Amino acid sequence: MKAGKLTITQNEAEVFDRAVQSNALAVVTLQSDGGWQSFKSRFLERDPNRRFFVLDYEAQNGVEPPPLELGQYVGISFRHSSRKIMFATIVEARGRFRKSDERQTTAIRYSWPQGMTEMQRRSYYRTPVPAEMSVAAHLWPGGVMKRAAAQGETMQVLTGRLADLSCGGALVCVSADISLPWAENETLGVELDLDDGRPPAQLDAHYRGLRHDDQGRPCAAIQFVGMEMTVDGRLVLERLSRFVQRLHRSSPTGRSRNCRT
Repeated sequence: MKAGKLTITQNEAEVFDRAVQSNALAVVTLQSDGGWQSFKSRFLERDPNRRFFVLDYEAQNGVEPPPLELGQYVGISFRHSSRKIMFATIVEARGRFRKSDERQTTAIRYSWPQGMTEMQRRSYYRTPVPAEMSVAAHLWPGGVMKRAAAQGETMQVLTGRLADLSCGGALVCVSADISLPWAENETLGVELDLDDGRPPAQLDAHYRGLRHDDQGRPCAAIQFVGMEMTVDGRLVLERLSRFVQRLHRSSPTGRSRNCRT
């Protein structure tokens, strides 16, 4: 489950070639109004010589994508064979793209990334936390940047225990008498002790609602967001991957279940 960088331009070109040939689905992530937004796009074109690639920019299920501005910094993730590819890039232009069937679609041109992070896709499968292992998770509204403010307010930081974890998200078990105060898709800050001799990992997540684990315990479902945007985020992702691998080895079944992403 090691994370790595694709640093050879030829390899990056091959990854983009396959994405364009298969019209691969990508998730575009951006910061907006202090939170995070994401939308889905399809690969349309790439030019390794001129150092850009193109994704469509169309409504999905009647929902328009969030506005993008020239020069805006965004994160991109997509599947490539048995791996998940992630990187940060910049919006270069918006225009119309003519498809092979002569239809036109609104499209965005992005700059060629300076590097890509690749992760094994199995890192994104839900891995249960063994019963004998207790992993604390702290949640608060507003994201990582609001940690200090939340700490000073009563009941703003909620503490629970991980029921399962992947590099894409987690289930956090909470007390049955606690009413989760967040709206669905609200941005939360998350702090996890990954027991690797380093300070707890902090990252942003979206609250996906109340769920129940295999034992029927109430849990907050969270989806991690924005880690591909910064160097610090990618380092946290690598730590998560190593911890998920450790959980995987400790699991009675020895294998992950139920893809979360």
